[in-house]
Amino acid sequence: MDKNLKNKLKELFSKKGFYIALFLCLCVIVAVGTISYKKLSNKNEVSNSEDINKEITMNVDDNQKTATNEMPNAERAQNDADTSKQSSEKNKTDNSKTQKSTTVATTNNVKFLNPVDGVESRTYTYPKPVKVEDNVFRTIRGVNVEAKIGTDVKAAADGVVDLVENSGVEEGVVVEIKHANGLKTRYGNLDANVSVKQGDKVTSNQVIGKVGNTAKVFSQDVFGQFLNLQVIDANGQQVNPEKYFTLKAK
Repeated sequence: MDKNLKNKLKELFSKKGFYIALFLCLCVIVAVGTISYKKLSNKNEVSNSEDINKEITMNVDDNQKTATNEMPNAERAQNDADTSKQSSEKNKTDNSKTQKSTTVATTNNVKFLNPVDGVESRTYTYPKPVKVEDNVFRTIRGVNVEAKIGTDVKAAADGVVDLVENSGVEEGVVVEIKHANGLKTRYGNLDANVSVKQGDKVTSNQVIGKVGNTAKVFSQDVFGQFLNLQVIDANGQQVNPEKYFTLKAK
């Protein structure tokens, strides 16, 4: 009886020991699994955080590179605009200087041959009026050169006949010649039978007509017999003929 009891107890304890050992093993496995899971989770979080930080860093770097690339382009665009503006202003200045030089070249240091051999009977006063009769004053262009009716009138320089007309009682029959330097010479109080027509090319000292009496506004008692001589610059303005002709003083 006692022997059977002992065997039963021994058998019971052997089974409980097995279950206890099994339970302890399961606890160890669970504990190890839990620890491993937490470590793995932490590692994944760190990895995700690093990826996010890396992406942010790359975006920032890309933005900085873009900004860096854009800035020189903007500066170059501004520099190009400034250069274009400076070039345009320089061209305008150069053109202005060229035009000014051209105007000066066409109106200065030019001498013509006298169209008739006579003294200057009326000097240049334009636009100041000139007394033509008692209490009668007129604005007269150019100068008068004393010359008898029928005297040959010669071209002062090479050129092209720009105008032939009877301008009326003030200037009478006139011939206007355009010269290569931009100036025009105008010959008034000519005889109606002129020797040239509009468009003709003339040479220096070529006869273009004769002194007449077609400028009826002028009394011969006051002005005598004369050739009216004018000079017009490249801008169409009257110029004192004394600057271009060597005229004899009366």
